[in-house]
Amino acid sequence: MNKQLLQPQMTMGMEQLNSPSVDELFVDIVKIEPKLIDDFVPDNGSEQKQKFLNGDIHNPDNHYPKLESNDYEGNAEKIAQLGERIINHSILNQKYKSTYSVFIKQYIKLNRMLELARDIKAISTKVNEELTSEYIMLNHELYGEPEESVYRSLLSEKVGRIAKKDLAGRALDVKNELMDLLGDVDTETQDERFRPSTETIEWMHGVVDSLYGSMLSHVPEDVESFNAEAAQAVFESILHDEFGEAAEDWRIDIEQAQSVNVKASEKRIVIPLERSISQAAMRGLVVHEMGVHMLRAIQGASTDLKPLELGLPGYMNNEEGLGVIMQQALKGEYHESGINHYITIGLANFEKKDFRDTFEIKWRLSALSSLKAGSKLTDEAITKSQNASYGATMRIYRGTDSLPLFKDISYYNGARDMWQYLESIQGDELKFMFVLMGRANPANSDDQRLLLETATIDNDGDKNE
Repeated sequence: MNKQLLQPQMTMGMEQLNSPSVDELFVDIVKIEPKLIDDFVPDNGSEQKQKFLNGDIHNPDNHYPKLESNDYEGNAEKIAQLGERIINHSILNQKYKSTYSVFIKQYIKLNRMLELARDIKAISTKVNEELTSEYIMLNHELYGEPEESVYRSLLSEKVGRIAKKDLAGRALDVKNELMDLLGDVDTETQDERFRPSTETIEWMHGVVDSLYGSMLSHVPEDVESFNAEAAQAVFESILHDEFGEAAEDWRIDIEQAQSVNVKASEKRIVIPLERSISQAAMRGLVVHEMGVHMLRAIQGASTDLKPLELGLPGYMNNEEGLGVIMQQALKGEYHESGINHYITIGLANFEKKDFRDTFEIKWRLSALSSLKAGSKLTDEAITKSQNASYGATMRIYRGTDSLPLFKDISYYNGARDMWQYLESIQGDELKFMFVLMGRANPANSDDQRLLLETATIDNDGDKNE
């Protein structure tokens, strides 16, 4: 045998042994994942909210410590360097090269968006059109672009319902204030929007019963309300009994947070420290957080394509959409989701409303929408609507306090798009398989191809083709 032919192979083998694998490099890049939600948490939020609601300030001026302290320039360089090593790795499966490339570009874009938010916040007393334009552009690329026709249709429908109510006294005053703030709103023309058929809703109700019946059995039927510790106990029992070894690295934490959420890169579910969760809401969270977010992350982690654990580029819409759909299917009821988020984004994006103007419209919409026929609008109801609407407005303006964040259009767009997909495959269990195989878009043909091409990895790290 020719020893010279063996030499290059032996040398290459030693190099591969001494250098990090693709999976190890991917773990390193995930360690510096840009975390928008974490970095957009203010440390003076309660103080600013109180000043705002008291009328002491026109707009909140939140302080975001992580946004100010993180080295986004340094992180950008690290992401680029690790990304280049992954893309050019000698044993990277070439069919996954473009997927890793786009995934890394998404990290770079999100990191840049956080950097821009920091810089925009730092010059909040001035208008910098260049930074603002780039921030909005990255918003579009990362989360999608809101459609003005959808915004106007949703707003028109909500205002139209209020206009038909027989209001008097304080309620009538608030209605007139709302109309002055909004200007002309066409409440006569109602655009036709997608709605799934009764057959598809019933089919999905059966699917959810079959998929999640065992998980839901861990939610005690005789408990009306769950505090953080009780919710943690439910999640942990599901983690242990239903997921077993597949989720042995996962944990359930209680900490300061805005909502129950899954952090796939950290392999944990976070429960807010002070939270009371109803029986129905608890069942919905099990289906949404564990049955969609966590399950899809675990399924993705079991493949040889690591981005499937955290999400292929563009997965966010269908990910949140699926969570919403599973909750609706659990009840066997359909309704459009994320309407209020979409309207808030529309007010900021299309009407160019600032935080204060958006808030003033939102609390009036909320108070009048929930007002029952013949009821009086009380001070208590107004205070409740104002408190809730501040949080809803803050959710869209967080990070800069002046520009909209489009992330939450995923609740409306994602649910609509995924219901359309389910409508198209109604009853096809083979195509439904794509839904939970990983954090990808099952309606996207390229993502479907990737899901079919991946190999599963067993507990010993071996591929199962």
